[in-house]
Parts: sequence; structure tokens; C-alpha cells
Amino acid sequence: METLDEQLDAANARLTEQSEKLAALEKEIATLQATNEELSDNLTHTKEQLASVEGAYRKSLEEVQQLKTEAKSAEERAAEYYGKPAAAQPVTAKGDPDVRPVSERFAAIKDPAAQTAFLRSLSDAERAELYNNL
Repeated sequence: METLDEQLDAANARLTEQSEKLAALEKEIATLQATNEELSDNLTHTKEQLASVEGAYRKSLEEVQQLKTEAKSAEERAAEYYGKPAAAQPVTAKGDPDVRPVSERFAAIKDPAAQTAFLRSLSDAERAELYNNL
């Protein structure tokens, strides 16, 4: 059995050990609180940067939409000023526009080989016009 002095010394040693552990834990708490504050500041700064980037992104989108609108209106103005392009007219061998209907031009050809060549030279729309008028 321990004496009273030995028990007191053991209790003092445990108390000193626990005090050292408490001091270490308090130091760790202070470090963690400082780290937490730094991370909170970083988070706030990052949120501010994100808001700034989002604002710039929205502004860029608005500018793109405005440019698209302006481009459309420029195209419309050019179409009004210059008019729409005319469809290409078929041309004869002499360079004159051939405005006769396809059925008349086909009827004027008597040689079967020339008729075949003429049919192959027609567009789908011209071929449909010819077949509708035969």
C-alpha cells in the first residue's frame, strides 16, 4: 500500500500530465480555429469571384444575342436593299434565255437519243413539270 505522500505525488504527476494534454489540445483548437477562419475567408473570396465570373458570362451572352440580332437585321436590310437573288434561267446554246415551257422544248426534239439526253439534263422540278404536261 502506498503512503499518502506517494499517492499525492502520483496525483500530482497525473495532474501535470493532464495539464500538458489540455495545453496541447487548446493549442490544436486554436490552430483549427485559425484554419477554419482562413477557409471561411477563402470561401467568401471564391464566392465573390464566382459571382463576378457569372456576371461576365451573362453579359457576354447578352452581347452575343445582341450581335445575332444585329446580324439578322443587317441581313434583312441587305435583302431589302439589294433584293432577293433571281433564280437562274435556262440558257440556249446561243446564250439566250430559254423561257419556253419544258414540254414545248421536249416536243421540238425529234431524235430519240437527243430526247434522252434532254431528259437527263433536266432538274427534278423540270422533269416533274414535263411529266405533268405530257
